[in-house]
Amino acid sequence: MTIDELEQEISAVPRFGTGGGLDNLRKYLDILGHPEKNLKVIHVAGTNGKGSVCAFLESILRTAGYRTALFTSPHLVHMNERFRINFEMCSDAELIEAWEQVKALLPDENGVRKPLTYFEILFLMSLLIFSRKDVDYCIMETGLGGRLDATVLTVPVLSVITSISLDHTAILGDTIEAIAAEKAGIIKEGVPVVVLDENNGAFSVIGKKAERKNSHIYRIRSEKITFLKKIENKIDFSINSSYYKDSPLCITDTADYQIYNAALAAVAARVLLPGLKHEVLQKGLLAMRWEGRMEEVLPDVYVDGAHNPGAVEQICRTVAGKGGRWRLLFAVCGDKDYESMIRTLSDFPWQTIYITKMEGTRGADTEEILKCFRQTADAPCYVFEEAEQAFEAALHDKDNEGRLLCLGSLYLVGEIKRRRNIYFGK
Repeated sequence: MTIDELEQEISAVPRFGTGGGLDNLRKYLDILGHPEKNLKVIHVAGTNGKGSVCAFLESILRTAGYRTALFTSPHLVHMNERFRINFEMCSDAELIEAWEQVKALLPDENGVRKPLTYFEILFLMSLLIFSRKDVDYCIMETGLGGRLDATVLTVPVLSVITSISLDHTAILGDTIEAIAAEKAGIIKEGVPVVVLDENNGAFSVIGKKAERKNSHIYRIRSEKITFLKKIENKIDFSINSSYYKDSPLCITDTADYQIYNAALAAVAARVLLPGLKHEVLQKGLLAMRWEGRMEEVLPDVYVDGAHNPGAVEQICRTVAGKGGRWRLLFAVCGDKDYESMIRTLSDFPWQTIYITKMEGTRGADTEEILKCFRQTADAPCYVFEEAEQAFEAALHDKDNEGRLLCLGSLYLVGEIKRRRNIYFGK
């Protein structure tokens, strides 16, 4: 089997199951001998920033001399991105071996076990790969929610809950409190939890769950994270918490919102490793690299995977802070609240807006997107049915100068990177 054949086979698996909770997945874990019990898991949930927090934590732990495993989603170009040891992507051979082991367990027409979902398969593959690698810590990002996410069957030593906002409302609920309750489902009995409190109603829900689970909660108030200064691609900030008394920290990044993700990771690392030296933590923060988050892929061309109203608000603040003239290339999945995203985007004075659709069937209809922009935005809008067309048009638009931001989905980021071969990971 080749890696392309593996991706074709797994991509054909349904994204969602028929309900019934996690009992079916537990049966597979029983057969596999519970590889999750061999891992010290740091479990990360939230709406926005999960991947970045995972990457910051991984970099800190690796800098401190620990051997790490990292499981995240989605991937941008290669499925291997989801499975990393010491931040190196697992090999094609390792993925193929793990997939064949899982596939051998999948039910036939007369099988007693039910089929697995796409994410459940990848989760089991990660456990098989990581449990053979003698890692010190395994950082796992939830796929969707928390309470019924496959990753909740792991045995964490620490839980982290990032920014909470409205996303996947048809599945997780249509209020911040309902979504927070789903995310809080990762909290386990007696396991400490680090939480970002943004004063939006989420923390009280999470705090009550932590109290019921006898879990010590480490609260980071968003207003206690202070932006200090930005010089080129470095941002200085401070955290005023029980672990930090306005001690300055620095990250290598271009997105202002990353200070909140870095702060979460820094406090989580301190909780996990109380004796961690400040200079080691600082070095780990500076070394972190994570694609698709306000990433400059070409001179003055940025990509960001923001795909819900909360994330778009953050990215608009970052763009406004950079100053200058900007153009927007926008594509979004049809199940997102793109009307709210577009209202926020329309408050920024874009020179030109290029609207497109991603490959596959999940992309929102471009005419609907155009209609929303024309109702709220002053900039001229152009529609392209293919992302590559839109990207080329935006790059070579001689009538417009300034920077270009490609926004709306990590799938858009991945498509641009794949087609243009702009990728540092492999």
